[in-house]
Amino acid sequence: MKQTLILIAMIALALCIDLSPVDLANLQNESIHVSIDGEVQNPGEYELPLYSQLTSLLEMAGTTASSDLSSLNPDTILKDHDRIIIPAVSAQSKAKVSINAASQEDLTALPGIGPSTAARIIAYREENGFFQQLEDLMNVKGIGPAKFDKVKDHISL
Repeated sequence: MKQTLILIAMIALALCIDLSPVDLANLQNESIHVSIDGEVQNPGEYELPLYSQLTSLLEMAGTTASSDLSSLNPDTILKDHDRIIIPAVSAQSKAKVSINAASQEDLTALPGIGPSTAARIIAYREENGFFQQLEDLMNVKGIGPAKFDKVKDHISL
């Protein structure tokens, strides 16, 4: 008798629960918001589809004749809330290494940065998105204030 009551209670409970399927696509963001500033025709915040590349953002914002795109990787996949600053062409900006686009080889050319630290910089950048300010480099394991002081004059966003 006790087992029958438990079975009836379980069936009644199962009938009361809404078992309709959940559309997982509606639970995810289907777009990202990215801001761009600097040497662009239309600075501001843009809404882009997930997994958009920097190229798409640059097409929307429009570059200027003085935009320095040499330190940017156009195939970079943007993440939600990335902030992109397009620098102007200048002799000083060409000499600096972009911590948001540099390869491991470029990073190891910086004073005090070896192959393992360069790999950690790239891993941090891929996991967390673009560095928002130069000081964010100190969030990478192995880069403290002393090492940052050595490289800060040689890097750019």
